[in-house]
Amino acid sequence: MKSALQSLITACVVALSPVAPILAQDTNDAVRLKIQWYPTMSEDALVHTRIFLAFHNGQFDSYDFDKPLSDFVSHWMASSFSEEMIPAFLDTYPNTQADWIWNPPMTNVGYPGGLPPPWRTTVTVDPTKHRFLSYLSRLHPSNDAFIGNEDPFEIELFDHNGKFMGPLFVDVYGNRVVDAGLCVNDEQNLSGIDHSGRILSCPESEGVARLHPGFNGSHRNPDGLPQRILGGETLYHPPSSDLHLAYDPINADFSRPGYRIGRLRVTRWAATGNWSGSWYSPERAGEGFNVELVEPAPGEARTRILVYWYTFKPDGSGEQVWLAGMGELDADDGVAADVEMYLTTGGEFTSTSNPDLVDRERWGTIRIGFGDCASGRVFYQPDDPDWPSGDYYINRLSPQIEGLGWVCQRTPDARLILPED
Repeated sequence: MKSALQSLITACVVALSPVAPILAQDTNDAVRLKIQWYPTMSEDALVHTRIFLAFHNGQFDSYDFDKPLSDFVSHWMASSFSEEMIPAFLDTYPNTQADWIWNPPMTNVGYPGGLPPPWRTTVTVDPTKHRFLSYLSRLHPSNDAFIGNEDPFEIELFDHNGKFMGPLFVDVYGNRVVDAGLCVNDEQNLSGIDHSGRILSCPESEGVARLHPGFNGSHRNPDGLPQRILGGETLYHPPSSDLHLAYDPINADFSRPGYRIGRLRVTRWAATGNWSGSWYSPERAGEGFNVELVEPAPGEARTRILVYWYTFKPDGSGEQVWLAGMGELDADDGVAADVEMYLTTGGEFTSTSNPDLVDRERWGTIRIGFGDCASGRVFYQPDDPDWPSGDYYINRLSPQIEGLGWVCQRTPDARLILPED
């Protein structure tokens, strides 16, 4: 099988020569990224309704500790980061990009039919203009607590040559929750405790951003009074209300050591390499597929998929057949593709004349899709009626690409360890 696969690769490279070459990332082209949010708080903890994402070259410095918020962030904090924030951001900071991750889990409010985790978005950015990522999200119940990176250069998406630095993840911990300084931390007059979308209304504070002292009665602020959130009565709506919220005195205490609010994960859209490798069906051992995800064609946004299928003729002769083809992943979800497959004949072993000798004939089409990083399904439709059509499930044979196994894990405990250099 090993020698057959090596020969297959040689034949397929020649066979695919009319197709545009597989290029490394062209740093002059736009790059489509997928940003996902994995919640790690329990269901009776805090609430945040959306995450604002800003892509820039360092010009957006949202806040610095012990200094007032930027005018932009201060203004939109008071409006609960409403939808108009993005066009205002693009006007205020030219040559940037922005997007939302909508409705991370409002842990105490039901969303029937809503999206399962992770909550995500895709955005197309320019590596020369959008090297860095900043994020902001308000936390409730609170008048002016939020999470976000203080250093605008902290999350580097692309190096100075425009090469993507990911996949990346950012763990967001409660000990970095920021008090915007716009409101006095008086929980007696706390606004928005019953509904996280209310406009900011509170007694004004000194307007300086600092680490949040914690809710009254919390690990960091055990003697704070009155204790409306973490102590005493914690139900602010009758149980029959759709807006009923309940905060657990421990799970809502973000100041506890090790408290993790969630994780941001940034990858190339559908091109993380997590499907690249060898695939087969245990019931059909002896034949299989080799799959490679490659860069989009120049000027295109959709990731390409290169498929080799090593199989046999259907006439019972046992003669090997090698098929190869390239297609683009679907635009909607990027987990499947239609691929035209070609049959190659006429070449010679290690011959420099192969580019002229090899005949490339269309065989038919396959549709290949992946449910996750370890399983998929192939539908095949030959052009020749002597070949049957059908479908079957395939499993990963080769191990995950080193360093990318964590990308396939859906749990918040997935880890990526990067070298120090």
